[in-house]
Amino acid sequence: MSVLSLLSGRDRLRSQLQNRPSSTVADRRLDWLVAVYLLLALIPTLLPLPLMLQGLVLLPFVARGWVNPRPRARSLLVVLVLLAWAVQIQLGAQPWLSGQTFLSGLLIAAALKWAESSSPGEFRFLSTLSLVLFALSSLQFNGLVGLSYLLLGVFSFVLVQLLIDEPEGLSVLVARLGTTIRLLLLALPIAAVLFVTVPRIQGPLWDLGIVMGLPIELVIDQDQREQVFKASLQAGKVSRLKTSDAPILVAEFEGAVPYKSRLYWRGPVYDLYDGISWQMRSDWDNRSRLLKDSFRKRAQLDQVITSKSDRVSYEARITANGGRWMYGLDFPYGSSPETFISNEFQVLGIRKLTREFNYQQQAYLEYSGGRALTEEERRRYLQLPQNANPRLQQWGGELALAESDPAQRLYDLQVHLAEGDYQLTQTPDIEEYPDSLDEFFFDRKEGGIEHLAGATALVLRAAGIPTRLVSGYRGGSLIALTNFVVVRQAHAHVWVEAWDEAKGWQRFEAKDFVEPPSKQQPKPAAKATKAEPDKQKAAKDPIAKAPEPSAKPAGQSKPKHGANPAKGLDWLVSLSSGLETWILNYNPDRQVELMKKSGLRTVDWKSLLAISLLSLLLLMLIYGLLLGRRKAKQDPLERLFGQLNRAMAKQGLDCGPQECPQRWLQRLEVEAQNLYPALELVISAYIRLRYSRASVEPVQIKELQRDIKRLAGML
Repeated sequence: MSVLSLLSGRDRLRSQLQNRPSSTVADRRLDWLVAVYLLLALIPTLLPLPLMLQGLVLLPFVARGWVNPRPRARSLLVVLVLLAWAVQIQLGAQPWLSGQTFLSGLLIAAALKWAESSSPGEFRFLSTLSLVLFALSSLQFNGLVGLSYLLLGVFSFVLVQLLIDEPEGLSVLVARLGTTIRLLLLALPIAAVLFVTVPRIQGPLWDLGIVMGLPIELVIDQDQREQVFKASLQAGKVSRLKTSDAPILVAEFEGAVPYKSRLYWRGPVYDLYDGISWQMRSDWDNRSRLLKDSFRKRAQLDQVITSKSDRVSYEARITANGGRWMYGLDFPYGSSPETFISNEFQVLGIRKLTREFNYQQQAYLEYSGGRALTEEERRRYLQLPQNANPRLQQWGGELALAESDPAQRLYDLQVHLAEGDYQLTQTPDIEEYPDSLDEFFFDRKEGGIEHLAGATALVLRAAGIPTRLVSGYRGGSLIALTNFVVVRQAHAHVWVEAWDEAKGWQRFEAKDFVEPPSKQQPKPAAKATKAEPDKQKAAKDPIAKAPEPSAKPAGQSKPKHGANPAKGLDWLVSLSSGLETWILNYNPDRQVELMKKSGLRTVDWKSLLAISLLSLLLLMLIYGLLLGRRKAKQDPLERLFGQLNRAMAKQGLDCGPQECPQRWLQRLEVEAQNLYPALELVISAYIRLRYSRASVEPVQIKELQRDIKRLAGML
């Protein structure tokens, strides 16, 4: 009886395949395999959620056995869970567009999908969704713990995908573990090349979404929405703003993006100071006055500008802030619908910003100018508080007596700031009281930018120079590979503008003359040794590393050799430090540093992408050569058996890694009764040729190859 006679008729074999017994996914318990993987992915993100939301996420796992075989019950479960979720969000503290709402909705959707899944395709989709949840949950951990958790998710994902295709999923777990390890080892060089060479993107990935048009408010938490500049500015306000990473606006520049330190996004301007807070004029929000005093044409701006340079053009998209401030780039020089330029050089909206708004504008990064001051304006810009900060007012008066030229007074103040050991900190602890600026300027010499700018403005006013305080943002986050800049609350800033009778208003940036905060160093011991001067010198230098103590604490005996248990773990500390540096903290600056050390002269996105492509092509060539050598060495009978096994795997009847061909044939006699005669002839022919002591003729191999090909084509 020939194989061809048993393979006659495509319809006959297809009917046999349809009628053969098959093991279902439920029989293989793949539903619970995917459930374990899904729970591993969602539990870290689930724990911070309110108890009600936790219960809604876990309910589908408990109710699956009851609802899965009943379509109406499944629909009822979906409706009840989603309704309860909507009620919880509506009654809770989180808004509909918050991150918690999005995350809880995603977890509930994944759980409901698992409760109704029954086919391999559905479980494969669910495991892919779980991998996304692993990535989100990894954000709940810090450092290497988060990285290890993410690697666990990738490993488990590959393993689950392999087990879904197994007819006896869990029984071959050990074999599939080995396959998973081999696959990940093969993928490791490719992942390493992409990680090292693909251009790094500064900032979070959702910045790309903002650049592509995603509404800015989608990435702003509810508790960060009210943290904007107001009509008054108190000490500590800017420092609190800097703790938030919420985006304020995104700007697209025409041509090259200027240096971030030159970008001043102008907001409220303060002129009155009561000793505690800076205030805007009482009619600051009077639209009639604002429009009357505004610059409506460029010709009006040209009349008041005494110097200008470095012109840029940009388009900005700003989130709603409840005020008129568009936070236009200093110095604005253009016009845009629904906006105007105020007398204080602010880009303002005709209407208050209650929704996201786009505008186009131009600006000069360097400028001086302004309308001549009226007597009322001069009084406001020279106003000094009574019974507040007397030392600053006295020092400013002495500065005016010492120098008759206002420009020289400004220079003397710059020198004092540069040589005064002033330092800025993100967490100032100076209390708010009428003499707080005195305390900062003469005693502590450490505080926030609002202390530095406020003290500078007060000194200049006491020295007879009209001054005003300008708030807004300085700098921004450049999105890699683009000409977009995202401005955040963390870029909040305050600077001073001083009036010059010949030039007009000029920016006085006190921050550029002071030092950043030094790293906290250990205080010297009460009894200093001869080596102490070196230690004190290192403590003053924020970069220098403090030397090791020269003496042991009293009463501490010298440890015996080998008694230090941590010494043997130095390699672990070094490994952890290396991983932190080159994986978790592998930012754009470190990437540029690495590429330059590797000999690359010009490091930009074009060169990095070229290196990525060349490296991938080289890896593909190496993999191809290795695969070609393996195929050349592979036995022709083994290759034919692999073809047969892959064809049978499509029907769920492949040979398991623990099975020999004879045992596989015995199993097929039960699981594929109608196909068994044809399979017996093919597999028996393979066994006879594979284990025969006689040499195998090429004709026999070709005949077996033809039979396997025809059998595979009919399945």
